[in-house]
Amino acid sequence: MGLEDTAQERGARLLERLRQLNEPEIRGFVSYLLTAAAKERASVLEEHRRVAADEQARAVRDEGGRVRAEVEQAWAAKLREASAAATERHAAGLREAQKLADRQLSEKVTGVRAEGQRVLEAALDAARDEADRTLAARLDQQRGEAERTLTARLDQQREEAERTLQAARDEAETLASRFEQEREEAAQALQAARHEAETLAARLDQLRQEAEQTLVQALAAAAAEMPQREPPPIDGVVIRVRDGIRRLDRVSRLTEALDALGSLAAAEASRAAVLTVEDDRVRGWSFSGFVPAVDPAHQVDLTLADAGLVGHAVVTGETQLVGTSAGSKSTAPAPGFAALPADGTAVAVPVMVGGEVMAVLYADDGGRKPEAAWRQSLEILASHAGRCMEALTAARVAQLIGQDVGAMIVEERGPTLPFGDTP
Repeated sequence: MGLEDTAQERGARLLERLRQLNEPEIRGFVSYLLTAAAKERASVLEEHRRVAADEQARAVRDEGGRVRAEVEQAWAAKLREASAAATERHAAGLREAQKLADRQLSEKVTGVRAEGQRVLEAALDAARDEADRTLAARLDQQRGEAERTLTARLDQQREEAERTLQAARDEAETLASRFEQEREEAAQALQAARHEAETLAARLDQLRQEAEQTLVQALAAAAAEMPQREPPPIDGVVIRVRDGIRRLDRVSRLTEALDALGSLAAAEASRAAVLTVEDDRVRGWSFSGFVPAVDPAHQVDLTLADAGLVGHAVVTGETQLVGTSAGSKSTAPAPGFAALPADGTAVAVPVMVGGEVMAVLYADDGGRKPEAAWRQSLEILASHAGRCMEALTAARVAQLIGQDVGAMIVEERGPTLPFGDTP
């Protein structure tokens, strides 16, 4: 609906109302209506103008954007063409300029190199001359300083060497005096050792004689203990023990003495063993006659408490005898490795060296009949073996003392002194 139609419709409604009002009111109302209509018309016209302006501005913007895009595309194409042409021209110019610059640079470098070579040669010649002069002057100066320093150091070292030489001579005199004193003391010790060895040899002979007498007495005692049996062949026993003593006298080492004792005991008793003493334990050395064989011997390793008869002999230092034979004087059992029969007799004899038990000789009859007077023979052999081991120990000590003295008596040249001199 148009503006005029709206106005006519409103005018018709107003006329209808006017008919119902009086004239003053109608005039005032008409004035109000005219004013309101004028305002409404002005508002509507303003709205139409604003809408028209917006539509026109939108159309202008759209057309401007389209035109701008077309212009930009056209200029971009032209710009690309111009840029490509300019780039090609620029590259060609750069290549030509590069070639020209290379030629000019090569010529310039050649000239500069030639000029620099000449300048360098001249500078080197001048520097060489100057260095030769400076070096000659410094060498002369350093030679003089070195000669003065060397002279001063030589004088100082000569004085130090003289003081060292004097100190060395004083020390050599002191050492010579001390060496002479020690040599005299060593000679006295050697003389004492020789005297002790001679004493031990005499003692060994005396012990041998005592052993033979003891053997005779022991055999007599053994014969007295066994009146119901036939008297043992005294001569045969004496010969065996005498030969055993002589064999022990020929040994030269402690191990040989233990081996000889074990072998001699095996000839006297049915079963025999030699055990060494180490602190509170006994260890096997040799075994003979045992079935099954005890091999190796060192597998037997017992405490004194577990060694029975053997341990008792170590603790008491006396011969221990156990069994059914008359004269049994120990309540300790036979050692475990022996497995002594119920009717067997066993003996454990300590081997004394310097008052200490070094080994124990164990032997038993194994339930069989051994040699005559075998227990007495074993006591004599073990006792003599201990004396022989004492003598070997003393002889070895004397030998070591003699070696020490011999080493001390060897002539010495004394301390080495500076400059190859000796006091």
